[in-house]
Amino acid sequence: MFFLDKASSLKSRLILGILVMLLPLSLLVAGSFITIRGAVGTLEEAVSEPLDRLLFITDIQKLFHKMKTPLQQYAVRMEESTRSRIESLNIEIGLAFDAGFASDQLSEREQELLTTAKHGWINLQVLVGRLFEQGKSLGKSGRERFMLQVGRELDRTIYILEELESLALNNVQRQRLEIQGVKWQALIMALLVIVMGLAFAFLGALLLFRSVVSPIQRLERSVERFGQGDLSSRITLDTNDELGHLASAFNAMAERFQNIQTELDYMSIYDSLTGLYDRPQFHDMVGLEVKRSKRYQRPFSLLFLDIDDFRSVNETYGRLVGDSVLCSVAMQIKNNIRPTDTAARYDGDSFAVILSETGHEGATRAARRLQEHIANNPLNIGDGKTLHISVCVGVATYPDDGDTETALFAQTEYALELAKQGPLGDDQHQAG
Repeated sequence: MFFLDKASSLKSRLILGILVMLLPLSLLVAGSFITIRGAVGTLEEAVSEPLDRLLFITDIQKLFHKMKTPLQQYAVRMEESTRSRIESLNIEIGLAFDAGFASDQLSEREQELLTTAKHGWINLQVLVGRLFEQGKSLGKSGRERFMLQVGRELDRTIYILEELESLALNNVQRQRLEIQGVKWQALIMALLVIVMGLAFAFLGALLLFRSVVSPIQRLERSVERFGQGDLSSRITLDTNDELGHLASAFNAMAERFQNIQTELDYMSIYDSLTGLYDRPQFHDMVGLEVKRSKRYQRPFSLLFLDIDDFRSVNETYGRLVGDSVLCSVAMQIKNNIRPTDTAARYDGDSFAVILSETGHEGATRAARRLQEHIANNPLNIGDGKTLHISVCVGVATYPDDGDTETALFAQTEYALELAKQGPLGDDQHQAG
């Protein structure tokens, strides 16, 4: 036992364990060792390759999403700083594509999708280059039409990258199923070694269990928890052998995957244009607020905001200016509510706000402040022109206007409709 404890590598411990065991077990132990090593090697390859593909796909997607805002800004303002930002992003996208094509782990279908996405990017470069060369001569309306074409090409390329990401995620799921099979194979072989070792030489089997099987089982449990969705699962092995290196590699991989999942989770609850919460997340948060208010007997209020004549803005100035209006209103709302309040883009040109621990009177004042601030901060749409924005606001308070989530939403929508018909009235529970 002393020599086994002093051995620093997995191979050394196995050799010494075999010497301790009876001769008839030597072939069985050697065969088990080879099987387990093969299973561990398969596991390491299976958990790393699909995630490596997913990482560079996610990087390219993020860069394309980052490209949208600078392109919109440049089309409106024609600023050199924005142009430099676009050119910098183009370089980063090119490097990301090069990294993807350099991988020898892509399937034929993944190669095809990546090639199609790169062609889309090349087309986008050509369009952006024309915008840089001819932007000022095109005029405002010309740039708006040109940006519609750029937007379509950008959205098409992003859609291809999303399909590529979906394919990579499916490969991850398939590899997880393969890992499950490898796990049980390694476990069965380890148990077989223990049972037969106990029958012929208890000491040898015990030493092998301490040296090899126990670390593998810990690794298996961690991988199983990881596969079941516990992304915080990590492996702790106080060894410097192959299993220790594998544990370190798994921990590094798990950390990277958890970061990716965190980012994906963020994207799933926020509106990509305005950065506010999206509608499903807002409904969830209202439900939580109802429960909290019931428990502590404290009121809260909802605001529904609708941009006046937003359709005419899109028809007159184009969708890029319309998006800028949405972003401007979202920023004004976010900057003029408390940190404890919650804002969301509810639907199209509609926004919603939760005012925690706020009664109807306070909510009405807050609604007026938002209206005044938005009205007093016109949007610069380029060429020295500004666009004045106004909103209607509907107000409802829990529990006075509704003691359930459904009733409260219905009352807020009703208050918003009243707000569109006339000025704010306390008795109407509305702002507009």
